[in-house]
Amino acid sequence: MALAAFVAVTVVPAAVPAEEGLAAVVQLQAGLQNGVSVELGGIVFRVWLALREVLVKKFFGLLAVVLAAIVSVGCSGLLRPDVDPSAPGLAYRQDEVADPGLSVAFFGTSTVLISDGKNAILTDGFLSRPSWLQLVFATLQSNREEIDFALGSARVEKVDAILVAHSHHDHAMDSGLVAQKTNAIVYGSESTLNIARGQKTPETQLRLIKTGQPWEAGGFKITAFETPHSPEPINVGDIDRPLDAPARLSAYKLGANFSFLLEHRLGNVLIVPSANYKPHVFDGVHAPVVVLGIGLLGKQSAEFTERYWNEVVRKTGAKLVLPVHWDDFARSLREPLVPLPSFMDNMAVALERLQALAKRDGVTIRFLPALQAVRLPVENGSKD
Repeated sequence: MALAAFVAVTVVPAAVPAEEGLAAVVQLQAGLQNGVSVELGGIVFRVWLALREVLVKKFFGLLAVVLAAIVSVGCSGLLRPDVDPSAPGLAYRQDEVADPGLSVAFFGTSTVLISDGKNAILTDGFLSRPSWLQLVFATLQSNREEIDFALGSARVEKVDAILVAHSHHDHAMDSGLVAQKTNAIVYGSESTLNIARGQKTPETQLRLIKTGQPWEAGGFKITAFETPHSPEPINVGDIDRPLDAPARLSAYKLGANFSFLLEHRLGNVLIVPSANYKPHVFDGVHAPVVVLGIGLLGKQSAEFTERYWNEVVRKTGAKLVLPVHWDDFARSLREPLVPLPSFMDNMAVALERLQALAKRDGVTIRFLPALQAVRLPVENGSKD
């Protein structure tokens, strides 16, 4: 009878209340004529519930350890594409610029700072860069120490505008706090502004992006274009209320996605943070320099990569392409930038295809150093 009761309880789903499970045991016992008491069946049931709870906890604990190990190994140097963006022929070289103009500083992912020495425009402002273990198993919130380290290392004190591509964590997570530290205005979708509101950013420092309506910030004219996120994005949807951190990764919904054209007397820069395109969006746009998102491009087809290049680089007449969103965004900026793990992207494949297209069109591809401002060439080689 004890064995029969044991078997009966094991098939009761975990979500069934203990009272119902006990009733099932009692009914089973009533149908058996072996003299075993109801009390004994109840004891067996309670013992099994306790045992099952221990087993479940141990199972999920072990599963968490295994997943953590997989994530750690997968994000280590053992499983990364064999690409060194600091190598000769790939790294940006200041001595290649005959007549320097605007400066650009790279903070990993798609966070870049464009400055004319007086005014500055920042994209995204993502600097906390929580680890893979945090992304998978924990809640997320901005890391003020990491933000201060990044801004201090690049000597950033004042920013005029923060242009946020979309509201995933690796773009919008820190925008409100960075705006507060640099006295900047955050420009983004309603979802992005709700992340900043959750960080108690004053409404006077928040602006909703309206595509097709250029605006001025410092000495820059800025135009936002709604462009698609890279294919098959996660966390699609909107953030419809202020997001209180800490929050799960899934709380950082995509919202709308944007690219940005910065026009300045020293030259134009087109910034496309996400590796995807919408035909004809950049018709009529002139941009000698393109900051090009290449994240997950190695997982796309060669045909997709060529169409993306043609719509963003070839069509705008670019001569210099600066890839972004290629690095592992779950590593601190205190460490050297390295490519995303191979299970997420194949940067080597993407780069090989892009270099072939660049050679065809007479375009130079260069990777920016981290936390170090370099000068871009002046358009037409002369200053106004």
